[in-house]
Amino acid sequence: MINLQIKKSFAILLFLGCLFMSGIELKAITLNDSIPEKSREFKKGIRFSPSMNFFDYGDLSFGQIASDYKFGAALGMVFDWKMSDYHRFRLEPYLEYQNINNNSINPDIEAITSFSNLSFGLDAIPLVLTYGGKYKGTISAGGFAKYVLNSSQSTTLNGNSVNNFEVEINKLQYGFSFGAGAYLGKRLVELRYYQSLNDFVNSPVIPNSINQVQLILVY
Repeated sequence: MINLQIKKSFAILLFLGCLFMSGIELKAITLNDSIPEKSREFKKGIRFSPSMNFFDYGDLSFGQIASDYKFGAALGMVFDWKMSDYHRFRLEPYLEYQNINNNSINPDIEAITSFSNLSFGLDAIPLVLTYGGKYKGTISAGGFAKYVLNSSQSTTLNGNSVNNFEVEINKLQYGFSFGAGAYLGKRLVELRYYQSLNDFVNSPVIPNSINQVQLILVY
């Protein structure tokens, strides 16, 4: 009889112990479920980007029109979403100061038209592939749109200024971009190429576009 009571008491204690341990495990699972996994994250930074700009005519046979490389710069923000360990999405608004030179190199005539543009730009980079640890290599591809807020022009003909001469431009520029670089901790360094898909100077005869290379620095 005594052994039976001891066995019953032991069974009751074992049952209560199992209930207690189950309660601890259930509580731990509930707590773990309430803490979201950090598979996604968001960060933002200051974007500074010196640039090199040039006209692309594709065919230089018409009047031998060429282009000088001119420098500019942009300042803005980067909003960066981590979608997974290997994929990010970026949205980048900025103000840009852009210089462009348009040269005609005919044997007897040297005509140079310079443009200085102040633009608001927005880069949408949906495809950002990354790989690595603290220093992550990255390649990116996306599109951009820019609206020219102000454009000043100056033209010289054989070294002499030409007054009251302005060409019509398309204020809205858009196209695609692709780049390669690296995340250095919280910072980003990227070299990015921009290809416009529409004319900058309105011309029914000569298709033209602005091509650009930017060095993207994000702090």
